[in-house]
Amino acid sequence: MRKFQSWLYTYFIPQKYHEDELLFRKARLFVNTVAITFIFSLIYVVNSTLLAMSHIMWQIGLYSILFLSLLFCLRGGLSLFACGNIFSFLFYSSAIYDIYYSGGLYSSVLPWLAIVPILALLITSVRNGVVWMFISLVSVIVVGTLQLMHFPFPTEVKQEYMDLLFFNSFPGFIVIVFVIAAAMETAYTGSMKKLEEKNKIIEEEKKRSDELLLNILPAEIMEELKETGKTTAHNYDLVTVLFADFVNFTNIIEELPPEELVAGIDTYFGTFDAIVEKFGVEKIKTVGDAYICVSGLPSVNSSNPTLMVDVALEMMEAVEQLKKQCRAAGKICFDIRIGIHSGPVVAGVVGVKKFAYDIWGDTVNTAARMQQCSEPGKINISNTTHDLIKHRFACTKRGKIEAKHKGLIDMYFVEKRK
Repeated sequence: MRKFQSWLYTYFIPQKYHEDELLFRKARLFVNTVAITFIFSLIYVVNSTLLAMSHIMWQIGLYSILFLSLLFCLRGGLSLFACGNIFSFLFYSSAIYDIYYSGGLYSSVLPWLAIVPILALLITSVRNGVVWMFISLVSVIVVGTLQLMHFPFPTEVKQEYMDLLFFNSFPGFIVIVFVIAAAMETAYTGSMKKLEEKNKIIEEEKKRSDELLLNILPAEIMEELKETGKTTAHNYDLVTVLFADFVNFTNIIEELPPEELVAGIDTYFGTFDAIVEKFGVEKIKTVGDAYICVSGLPSVNSSNPTLMVDVALEMMEAVEQLKKQCRAAGKICFDIRIGIHSGPVVAGVVGVKKFAYDIWGDTVNTAARMQQCSEPGKINISNTTHDLIKHRFACTKRGKIEAKHKGLIDMYFVEKRK
């Protein structure tokens, strides 16, 4: 059965309808309904022939040919809309003819009028469905009125034919109603399935976009941006900013091929990202060979100075491991130097395109100077940060050191955890 249906669809439905799901569904319903109507029309032709009812035989035979020709019209290029309207008219006029010759209001063919507006609705348009519903209702009212007025409907139809018509009509009616209901259910199920698939794709895309946003913005800022379409800059009284950069980077650039250089930086920065994520510190950005992160925002954390020094120590430990791996592989190693300072900052999102979460203030500038005044493999901190972390870390005082545009600043090297 499925193979036969597939052949019908392939043979009679033009390719353009296969490419549009909605039109293909309507075309399938049209082909199925016409095929079923043609088959039952042939049964009526056989019955009327056997019962020697030639006028009915020729009428139904003509309609059978007309019904079948609609399939070839569709295949030949006539629009589905036109074929559907012609079918509705043929179906309606055939039913009226049979109602007239088989008893009027009490004809077993009368329920077939209910099929006309439904098919017009599903195959052509809602407007056509309404028109045919009106026509069908008026027809039933007219037939009923004539019946009440004792209109003499023809009686030459044999009782045997009436009995056969009853047994043939209702199975046909049931089959067509089932085909219509199956088409509607299949369309609904298919639509729901596609809706679920689209919702799943949307959810996956949303998740992917959220993940991308989280690579750019802190979670709290991302939620604010999604809810309001904008973000507000915030003041933070105490955060700790870390700057890290590669030692002698300019000379290294000249020695390495671009691919190896980028791969090396990516390895180091990827390792730093993992450490930052582990400690819940916010990465701000990378600028060239500089890596910048901050602790204490957007979620306020009073212990952010000690947390940031823990991050710096773990970065140094990770760099030592990476250097061993580079030496074993015969590659150039990177040394880093780190600078840390604590104080107030302003944080917010800047830009409209390729926007970025950033921090501003003297604290940021001072942290950069701490990094510039540091040494390979060392963590250089300001006196301000030292006062906040000295209870947990052993440090070496370096004394007052000149920092560009900052003058003399007391600096310390962090040695280890106490």
